[in-house]
Amino acid sequence: MKKFFIGLLKAVGYFAVYYVMQLVVTMVFAIVKAFPVAMKYAMGGSLVSDPAVFSAYMDEVIRIVMDTALPAVIVSGLLTVGLFWLIFACRKKKFVKEVGIRKMNPVAVAPLVLMGLSFNILTSLMFALVPQEAMDSYIESSSFVLSGNMVTVVIATVIMAPIVEEIVFRGLVYTRLKKGMPAVVAAILASALFGFAHGQWLWMIYTSVFGMVLVWVYERTKSLFAGMLLHFGYNLCSVLLGLLPEDTPDWMGLVLIAVAVVVAALGIFWFVKLPKGKLPEEPVVAAEPLPEPEEVSEEEETAEDGSSSDEEKATDDSLVGDVAEAVGAVAGVAGAVAEIAEAVIENI
Repeated sequence: MKKFFIGLLKAVGYFAVYYVMQLVVTMVFAIVKAFPVAMKYAMGGSLVSDPAVFSAYMDEVIRIVMDTALPAVIVSGLLTVGLFWLIFACRKKKFVKEVGIRKMNPVAVAPLVLMGLSFNILTSLMFALVPQEAMDSYIESSSFVLSGNMVTVVIATVIMAPIVEEIVFRGLVYTRLKKGMPAVVAAILASALFGFAHGQWLWMIYTSVFGMVLVWVYERTKSLFAGMLLHFGYNLCSVLLGLLPEDTPDWMGLVLIAVAVVVAALGIFWFVKLPKGKLPEEPVVAAEPLPEPEEVSEEEETAEDGSSSDEEKATDDSLVGDVAEAVGAVAGVAGAVAEIAEAVIENI
């Protein structure tokens, strides 16, 4: 029971650090950006008395919050990882080891990225079963993900989010929960927290399911890199799908879904066939037994010492000769390069 509460408290603590950091950084960005707007409306004197003015002000504040969401994700992610690194450093523990960042089989890179891409398309297929009102709410809540500068979008969603979220939810929350409870229960709780962190209820559902997949990948590879790659592929597909025009024909969507199903099946099959939790091992070659030393008389030892000294001198002489020849060759090459350079300069 003691291990249960210790693991639970650690997991909740790590999640709280991540969540509070996100809220604080987002609020700071929003306040800094919204302050000039608030001053402009306050100077008008009708911010409180006129409902239309207040509504326009709130719309502008919401727009500012949406515009600063992605930069806030980048900054909060960097601060969160830096704070965790500092916490483990103060405890004299290696951050990389504690969160499970280990080498993984490089052959797994391709199937993991392909699985992430295809899983995202299959998730989009499931949205067809969702009522339109719920979809409108989801689209409004997640619209900031693809808004703004494309470089910022890629850094925040494709790079920063997979790294930070895998460190927090699989590297810290799941592994600490697992120390005090069955792995299945720990996976469910960690995935539920992962979904809760995304806010909107439809987002919560599919990210919780995706969180279970990420736990499974982590357990098979014992490396956080695997989950980062899968997560990277999933978020990358969101960005790529967002670039499609709104008038994309239906047949293209059907083709994408068919391709996603095939790629997902192949990726899972490929990934499952790889060895679990370790790199491919090198073949072990049995060492040959060493020969037993032969007895040598004093006269033979003296003769061998004399011959070995002669051989060492000859080796030294040959090495000196080789070095001299190498130096001469290098000097010759340098001279030739200088002559070529002079000729080129004269022609210019």
